[in-house]
Amino acid sequence: MTNSNNFAVLTLIWLNQMRSSVLKIICIGSLLLLRWYFLPSPLPTEWRSESEVRYTATILDGVEHTDTKTTVRSGIWDIRIRGYTKIIPGSRVKFEGVVEPKMMLGKVTKIVMVEPSFEVVQHTRCVGSFHTGCVRIILGEWREKWVGILQKTLPEPMASLAAGILLGVKGQMPTDFYQALVSTGTLHIVAASGYNVSIVAEVLMKVVGGVVSRGLAIGLGIAGIVMYVLIAGGSASVVRAGIMGSLTLIAYYFGRPTEARRLLWVTGGIMLLINPLMLVDIGFQLSFVATAGLLYLEPWIERLHSGSVGALHSGSVWGQSGLRKFLANYLYPTLAASIATLPVIWWHFGRVSWISPLVNIFILPIVPLIMGMSALALIGGQFTAWLVYVPLAYVVWVIRLFG
Repeated sequence: MTNSNNFAVLTLIWLNQMRSSVLKIICIGSLLLLRWYFLPSPLPTEWRSESEVRYTATILDGVEHTDTKTTVRSGIWDIRIRGYTKIIPGSRVKFEGVVEPKMMLGKVTKIVMVEPSFEVVQHTRCVGSFHTGCVRIILGEWREKWVGILQKTLPEPMASLAAGILLGVKGQMPTDFYQALVSTGTLHIVAASGYNVSIVAEVLMKVVGGVVSRGLAIGLGIAGIVMYVLIAGGSASVVRAGIMGSLTLIAYYFGRPTEARRLLWVTGGIMLLINPLMLVDIGFQLSFVATAGLLYLEPWIERLHSGSVGALHSGSVWGQSGLRKFLANYLYPTLAASIATLPVIWWHFGRVSWISPLVNIFILPIVPLIMGMSALALIGGQFTAWLVYVPLAYVVWVIRLFG
């Protein structure tokens, strides 16, 4: 365990002993300011805007592809290569090119390298030995094979949509369809993000909660999140999303939303103490605010709607109707997460989709079905691929209709 992790664990124990929430926030904020101040620069001291920089990284996760470029993300590095480039997980690649650093409060928070020269200097397949990163490398190799199967059995953009929903990768998604996802506020369904994980966890709990005991429902929910994290590659971003999504389950298990809310803030603070640069990471931001929306906004939306419905339908069978159950399972969590993430989406993309809640209502109930059928398509081949094509085509039609 690293020194930063030891420090974070000790800090968590110390903070849990405090009874005052205000004091906790002040302490976390002060520690974050210190950590931020002492962050080292990842660029050489002699760096200039025209300087070429060398960066070597072991690619533990699959890269992202569109029909125009390949994107490699490693920590704060965002490396963009023109066209399609196949990089196998486990490859150690040396990149060299001009970079554009993004700054915030005097610190480098992101480094963009466009069209660099590169070469694979080493590749490790974890055969006969085990080392740090092996699990992610093996999972990355499996995901490459799974994406290939979906691309062989489904046309675009259905193949990329299935790969995104099931595996958290976009395959070779057409640019026009990617832009339609952004404009409709549905990009979260093809990314292993907190937005997607939190909503799926919430829906899963409400679906199984009325059938099995609370303890078993919690076990199934956590198992589902762990399974999703592993399938999506186990990268840092999806692990953070899994942690944030699990906080939603805590609220159900203890029946004490206040405790889950407190844990959300403490956990978020500890994550930032370990790596302060998470503060500017869109995955972390969406994970945090989506979960906060489910813990803070959803109960308020449900009470507000139940009160208005109760006044309008007093004495009716509304409370027993399937429509109300549908609203509780899909509308409330979708609205809560959508409202909470609007500022983050606007900040990063410069626009928001006001029709996002409506579009999500149409497609969110289909997402679990697509996940399950896409998994079967990896085993069953072409026949099951034809079956999953139907819900995929529906989702594509809805997104293009509103996008």
